Amino acid sequence: MRELTSLETGYLAGLLLLSLVLPLLMSLRGPQDAATRSTCLKTVWMGQVLGALAAVVVLASAPLAPYAAAFGLVSCIGCALALLRRFRAARYNA
Repeated sequence: MRELTSLETGYLAGLLLLSLVLPLLMSLRGPQDAATRSTCLKTVWMGQVLGALAAVVVLASAPLAPYAAAFGLVSCIGCALALLRRFRAARYNA
């Protein structure tokens, strides 16, 4: 395994902090009914998988590390927005 630079370590730390956003959002604002909750959990898991994929790319390739970190950030924001949209729809339909 190669040695990481401080910038790449920062990318990994940022991705680690971003991995907390979706589960915390789900636990704080998530719907209570089981059907809507399971669809929201799929969105959370998709965001987690995309973030983990970005972290693996940061670990594997130095030239792709900034792009992978940006991809992790964008995927986290996208999944958070999709989650908030589902929360709003669930509250509107309830």
